[in-house]
Amino acid sequence: MSHNSDVKDLAYRLWDAAGRPEGRDMDFWLEAEAKLAVGGKAKVATKAKAPAKAKVAAKAK
Repeated sequence: MSHNSDVKDLAYRLWDAAGRPEGRDMDFWLEAEAKLAVGGKAKVATKAKAPAKAKVAAKAK
């Protein structure tokens, strides 16, 4: 794979794992570039493998 393909793939996986927020494409692209520059091929947890967030019970007023 070319460098851009690696960045594109990782950026997509980061975006997907973050819940697919709109308007943050450049954030994920830059994060992917940084991760690849530091560690080669970075592993990213997918949505299915990400740890579940604890649910906070709403306080009754």
